[in-house]
Amino acid sequence: MNPGTPPAPEERASATGLLRALALYIEARGRLLHIEGQEAGSRLSNLTGMFMLALTAFVIGWMLATPALVWIIAESNGWHWTHVALAGAGIHLFLGLLLLAGLKARLRGMQLFEESFNQFRRDREWLASNKNN
Repeated sequence: MNPGTPPAPEERASATGLLRALALYIEARGRLLHIEGQEAGSRLSNLTGMFMLALTAFVIGWMLATPALVWIIAESNGWHWTHVALAGAGIHLFLGLLLLAGLKARLRGMQLFEESFNQFRRDREWLASNKNN
């Protein structure tokens, strides 16, 4: 094909067909992503709701059992109940700080969508190498 002459009808038809196939491919991938996103959101919201209910049940149960446990320990050892309650609070605060430190360390190293970003990086490298050819 000469740069000064218009493309032949066959070349225009093949380019149009390629663009149409590409658009249909992208549309299909977008629809699939949309459907899977809705399913994932529904599943995650159900799991989150169940987790919150379970956590609430555990917290309420622990709040009801703690005074009785403090009383039992204080009575069996002859200690004052405030000393037992303060020791229990100290143990819980120490465990909470340890868990927060572990959470902070995990959040620092966490990478979301790592494979997607790696795939985008590979795509950019492939496009750059094809431009040079």
